[in-house]
Amino acid sequence: MDRNNPMTPEGCVSQTYWRDRWRRQKSTLLATPGYVDPARYWSTEQNVGLYRKSRDRPAWREKSAAQLAAMQIPPGSRVLDIGGGAGTLAIPLAMQGCDVTVVEPSSVMQSEFAGNRPDELSGSLTVIPKRWEEIPVQELGEPFDMVIASYSLTMTDIEEALLKMQACCRGTVHLFWFHTAPSWARVSRDLWPALHGAEYPGEPLADCLWQVLYEMGIYAGLAVEKKSPSGYPAIDEAVEQAFQKLNCNTPHQKEILHAYFSAAFRQGCEGFFLPEPAFSAHIWWNAGNLLGK
Repeated sequence: MDRNNPMTPEGCVSQTYWRDRWRRQKSTLLATPGYVDPARYWSTEQNVGLYRKSRDRPAWREKSAAQLAAMQIPPGSRVLDIGGGAGTLAIPLAMQGCDVTVVEPSSVMQSEFAGNRPDELSGSLTVIPKRWEEIPVQELGEPFDMVIASYSLTMTDIEEALLKMQACCRGTVHLFWFHTAPSWARVSRDLWPALHGAEYPGEPLADCLWQVLYEMGIYAGLAVEKKSPSGYPAIDEAVEQAFQKLNCNTPHQKEILHAYFSAAFRQGCEGFFLPEPAFSAHIWWNAGNLLGK
């Protein structure tokens, strides 16, 4: 069977085509010269500082508010937030009365989360300092009303990760992922050969994720939203952030970035931005119905 084709020589559809495709693309990305895997990337204060700066932009706040509105999580819900980072979703949910458990392996990001945590909450916040792949379902306790994974699907074995989400949820699982390549991935695609001497394969996108779920017998809802472009007050700031995010370390690489952004950027009322639109996806399903809970 050709694993690049969902059809076998006999004309039968491969039962694991999309799961294999996800694993293959993630493995290729991890092996790409110059690429820094997420666990290593989020282990440095410098990279978390870049994330902190991004969270201050209006587009980031709009995205988070839209996510919370789309999920419609009732106060008092027991929520699991996988890869919860600095508490972008977890803290507002706890302030609204939810009891939120956050899975976050990065000690640097845990410190960021602690710094954002308000003194008083209507609900509660608990942090599990592990990778999702390391946590047995039994450790999570009673099933959650809601499970969230917001742009945190770093797992190579996506089937195992999704089955665990399904097993620990009695309500709805919400996944947020890229429907089209985000701006930083498009920049990486364009510049990786010049910066690191290799092609940049990018992440598997939401169409692949939805098909993975379908293969697993999970018929999920999907909503697509246009993402607001992230603007920069000056081209030099975009260059500095890309220099860090794209794992650069030489003056020549900085020159490549500056030439690229100078040519690609457009100027608007909120600064400089890449003109191509990007789209995100919200995928959800009722795990309780599937498990008969």
